[in-house]
Amino acid sequence: MEVVPLKAALGAELRGVDLTEPLDDRDVETVRNAFADHFLLVVRDQRLSGEDQDRFVRYLGPLQRFDNGAYHQFMTNQAVENAAEAGSGRLLFHNDGAYRERPRAGTSLYAIDVSPTSPPTSFANGVRAYELLPGELRRRIESLSAVHILDYDDPEQESNRVREADFPAGRTLADVRHAVHPMVVTLPHSDRKAVFVSEFYTSHIKELGPTSEEGEDLLQQVFKILYQESNVHSHHYRNGDLVVWDNHAAQHARSGSVDSNPRHLRRLVLDRLSWSRTA
Repeated sequence: MEVVPLKAALGAELRGVDLTEPLDDRDVETVRNAFADHFLLVVRDQRLSGEDQDRFVRYLGPLQRFDNGAYHQFMTNQAVENAAEAGSGRLLFHNDGAYRERPRAGTSLYAIDVSPTSPPTSFANGVRAYELLPGELRRRIESLSAVHILDYDDPEQESNRVREADFPAGRTLADVRHAVHPMVVTLPHSDRKAVFVSEFYTSHIKELGPTSEEGEDLLQQVFKILYQESNVHSHHYRNGDLVVWDNHAAQHARSGSVDSNPRHLRRLVLDRLSWSRTA
């Protein structure tokens, strides 16, 4: 197996591997270390069953059940069982499950049937963004936390950030799914730090309050660095592509609307990363 870093802000391609077969211990170690180093792994030209994708992703940790009890779902514009409710519009950058008390550890997509017009998944490197922050800004946000919101009743959240400050009269955080997390998180296998605020789910900085101009200015300073072109990589799918990424180190977005042509991807979520890195 060969690990080839992408010429991008993050990510590496695994080459010379057939994921229809179990990996030996040495290759599993290679996959884990590459995941810890590059945050996003891409494997192309695979012909996988659901069991093959499950086995590969489980090398990184156990799978998490979705709310309906299944271990997989489909990001799709086809009428199938276990289709995710993700709409067809552009999705802003986010960390999966940031509105939960325990966010997802990682996510994997496998392209079963995608057309050339299928929008890519774009990735922003939260680790690189943290390291690019000016020292004063970095020190400022390290002691702060952010409120993250998912509002099922807001039809605009798919393409717009939802802020508590914009709630209609009478609506409170108790009416939406929400959680509070540090603005900077530490990754378990490298002790590197990553920015953990996003343009999709982050409402405001908790310590400064939902209407604070100072808090919003701090967030916008972070977003400017996090989403600059040089910190983002877009993956354009071909049939047989598998991607898996660290949900704390990398954010992702759907960088366009889904048309009527096929866009059918199988999705898995990592509950946690259950391995110790070796030298």
